[in-house]
Amino acid sequence: MSKLSIVMYHYVRPIRDSKYPQIKGLELEKFKHQLDYLEKNFQVIKAEDLLQFASGEERELPSNACLLTFDDGYKDHIDYVFPELIRRKIQGSFFPPVKSVVERKMLDVNFIHFILATCSDYQLLVRELHELCLEFGITNDELAKYQKLYFLPSRFDIKEVAYFKTMLQHVLSQNFRGKAIETLFRKYVKREPEEIAEILYMNTDDIERLLESGMYVGSHGYSHGWLNKEPREVQEREIDLSLDFLTRVGAPVENWIMCYPYGAYSSDTLQILRDRKCAIGLTTKVGLADLAPDNFLELQRFDTNDFPQ
Repeated sequence: MSKLSIVMYHYVRPIRDSKYPQIKGLELEKFKHQLDYLEKNFQVIKAEDLLQFASGEERELPSNACLLTFDDGYKDHIDYVFPELIRRKIQGSFFPPVKSVVERKMLDVNFIHFILATCSDYQLLVRELHELCLEFGITNDELAKYQKLYFLPSRFDIKEVAYFKTMLQHVLSQNFRGKAIETLFRKYVKREPEEIAEILYMNTDDIERLLESGMYVGSHGYSHGWLNKEPREVQEREIDLSLDFLTRVGAPVENWIMCYPYGAYSSDTLQILRDRKCAIGLTTKVGLADLAPDNFLELQRFDTNDFPQ
């Protein structure tokens, strides 16, 4: 049975000396050291190698095969990751949400990252979030229920941070989430979202440059939402809009790769992808990807933190 190490990256930049050093990401020098390690211990394959294997055209992959994936369409990826991959003559697979690339609007996930990067008193943030919840009609009983369910540490976050993220990513209603995020962002970050979006995300020209240089670009949805929490018609629109964008920039839309935002998907998602000739689905479940034919749409990945840096 074939296995594959798929490594997941998000922010990659010189973080320590940046304006927002508390952003959780990978320092550029550590990224270079990690590539040294991966090249020494693994054979970095191309997305096309995996796609050919999934289609049956490629009979086997190297026993130590490794695929590099970069989520969320950050400018980091064109400024820092891309030159390093070109220098080493290896391929990366990039998954940008269309909304941030085309509309130049910040995603909820990044609003939250910047709030957390500018206010390190996480207990205060939780209290202020609760105050906003009460202002908008959420009861103390409801908040107590949320705390019981979600006030728990996650793999990389303490319980206050994990709770704050979860509440503002999908637990609260979309309308309220937007208002709470905007209130806290303006209080702590004190910059216009459009200003940050312009420097945070790649643009269409950047995406086309990646493709022209032999990198792979796949789907990460349109607005980076939790697909498993949306009705089927919303999921279809998210996926179809992302495929429209990939078509416009010249990326493949047959035998293609889907990277689930937040790693979230449902049985509806899987059927939509099958209907649209998607070959590979990337999750955030941790571990070696099991390349069994019935598992191609639910491949596991490792985080960059799972490997030496």
